[in-house]
Amino acid sequence: MENFSLLALVFVLGLRHGLDADHLASIDGLTRYNLRQGRKTARWVGTLFSFGHGLIVATVGVILSMISKDFTFPDYFDTVVTWVSVCSLALIGCLNTVNLLRSRSEQGDFALRGIKGRFIPRVARETTNPVMIIVIGGVFALAADTVSQTSVWALASGNAHSNYLPFVLGLTFMAGMMLTDTIDSLVAYRMLAQSGKFGRTASRAMGWLIVALAFGVSFYEAFTFFNPWAELDFEVVGVVIFILLLLSFGGVWFLSRHQKSQTAA
Repeated sequence: MENFSLLALVFVLGLRHGLDADHLASIDGLTRYNLRQGRKTARWVGTLFSFGHGLIVATVGVILSMISKDFTFPDYFDTVVTWVSVCSLALIGCLNTVNLLRSRSEQGDFALRGIKGRFIPRVARETTNPVMIIVIGGVFALAADTVSQTSVWALASGNAHSNYLPFVLGLTFMAGMMLTDTIDSLVAYRMLAQSGKFGRTASRAMGWLIVALAFGVSFYEAFTFFNPWAELDFEVVGVVIFILLLLSFGGVWFLSRHQKSQTAA
């Protein structure tokens, strides 16, 4: 029962990490490009991206759990990581707010913007090669996902008496993130595939959702840093956010079907 609870927690960690604002921005950008190129991989960009990303995170977590059982991070580590996350999320929110307002005034197409994606060469960001998309996901994991890596590592190393559990935890984390990112790319594909006013409205709605997510998580992390009493159960928060994503997907699917039926009539 203890191992099952641990697996459930790690799975939720994966679900929550898949909702990282920079993940969503990058997956959206790659989905747009692949859709414009008429590639069938457009709707599965999130799966490919999170496979590469999760593979690196899980591998790092397992390796650390096996070779660093007695290692502990210095006291200031959590503080540094927390504020890097707070500032990064706030910046993502600001970038996308400006982009949304600018595209509205210019009547142009909206495209999500992430921080890490800016450091990926254009030739890689604008790719239809499935292997390259997997590599981009891996690069993101190497760039700045210390929190997720150490979370998996901490849980795995605490149960290192089992030879197989660290590997299972790594794969479980990866599965949770792949589920979230796959749904995200399917939502983005469904939105972008719609022509006309609905497509533009749905795309902007996705943009404002990312802005709200980025600012909301940034504020939550900053507030709970100074007020630990306000921290919510992580599993509950992760599940709630994932359910909201599912509801978004269901809403887009329903509206697109409704628009098609009206067009056919």
